[in-house]
Amino acid sequence: MAPERLTALDASFLYLERPAMHMHVGGLSILDPATCPTGRLRFEDVRRVVASRLHLAPRFRQKVLQVPFNLARPVWVDDEHFDLSFHLRRAALPHPGGRRELADAVQRVLSRPLDRSKPLWEMYVYEGLEGGLLATLLKVHHCLIDGISGMHIAGTVFDTTPELSVQEAGEPWTPEPPPSEADLVREAIEDQLLHPAGLLVEAARTLVRAPAVVSEALGLPLAGARDILGMGGRPVGPFDVQIGPNRRFAMAEAPLERFKEVKRALGGTVNDVVLTAAAGAIHNLLRTRGERTRGRTLRALVPVSVRSPEQHDLVGNRVAPAFVDLPVGPMGSKRRLVLVREGTRHLKESMMALGADAIINLGTYAPPVLHMMAARLASRGPWFNLVVSNIPAPQMPLYLAGARLLASYPSMPLGENAGLSIACTSLAGTMAFGLTADWDAVPDIDSLARALEDSIAELGKAAGL
Repeated sequence: MAPERLTALDASFLYLERPAMHMHVGGLSILDPATCPTGRLRFEDVRRVVASRLHLAPRFRQKVLQVPFNLARPVWVDDEHFDLSFHLRRAALPHPGGRRELADAVQRVLSRPLDRSKPLWEMYVYEGLEGGLLATLLKVHHCLIDGISGMHIAGTVFDTTPELSVQEAGEPWTPEPPPSEADLVREAIEDQLLHPAGLLVEAARTLVRAPAVVSEALGLPLAGARDILGMGGRPVGPFDVQIGPNRRFAMAEAPLERFKEVKRALGGTVNDVVLTAAAGAIHNLLRTRGERTRGRTLRALVPVSVRSPEQHDLVGNRVAPAFVDLPVGPMGSKRRLVLVREGTRHLKESMMALGADAIINLGTYAPPVLHMMAARLASRGPWFNLVVSNIPAPQMPLYLAGARLLASYPSMPLGENAGLSIACTSLAGTMAFGLTADWDAVPDIDSLARALEDSIAELGKAAGL
């Protein structure tokens, strides 16, 4: 069977990576062993569950193989030397095992790139947390998953009941041998020759069936580019730095119900409330730093899912970038939310996300060298000041090896010249924020995390909660 080629978007995340610009995502999960049958969670329990579920996530035993001379995008192949011990790692926090000690451990891991010669993931199991808790950090290259497919993969490890469920892995896994260099070259040439021809044939058929659809499809990249370029350059911001390789990490949280209550009382969506909370937190941070805030906005890159219902269970990326200007000046929380809602309403009415997705997919037929150059050139542009991402999650109790999940704090990559990302997910009913930053750009990241929780509280007060 021919190996599967990376999609244009997945390959873009590989091409974007450089020594200072890591392209992995992370998820820090806090677990309470009190629900385990024995009242404790051991590293061996986590290992046994992960080992028994690997066949449900085949990509976790595959690595990226480059095509000679970059004739085509890389392919996924089985790792003939796959060793779970390399990917699953045990660590202990220093006393007292609090939030600061955990964040220090996480940010060291986030500061290191993944080994390209092996499957692109690692999972750390942290013992020694205060209160008898345990944490896991799953670090995965962005070329392998986006937020939604990450939730799908997490679903293969977590259970909905505390009963320890170690599934039978079925037949012993036998890796497929990798293709030879000659096969890779031959298949690359066939792709270059056959795919454009097939595209032209399909385009001709579509033109006969529905010329209006063709007109819309051809206009989508242009419309998206028009909307993006129409925003102009980003405003000057405090996180506009040429990032280095080292990261800082911090956590913040609030009940998911708080966001829903604010939405019901003041209007908008949960995502609008998340963006407003981030804007208010940055205002508070800048005020603490003594920086001017009146009339200021910062532009956030907001990843938007363009995953169709039939693609729900697919691994890989189906996201497109969109941009929202966040008001970070002095104002009440209600006013800030109104301005954010206006910005997101414009986003919904524009073709920005769909157009950006169409532009990205043009790379499907571009030579890899040009694709790589285009991806890197685009990443260097001053398009945004920070990343803000709200990752949807199922609302049900989840357990790992019998231990209940209390919260999961995500980590997202930085832009090449944008030194802050704020990501959140609502697993287990807690809206958990992971703040990832360039080491030098945000030395006060703990203050920003506290400011985020204060901003959420201010929104609650504005909503009369």
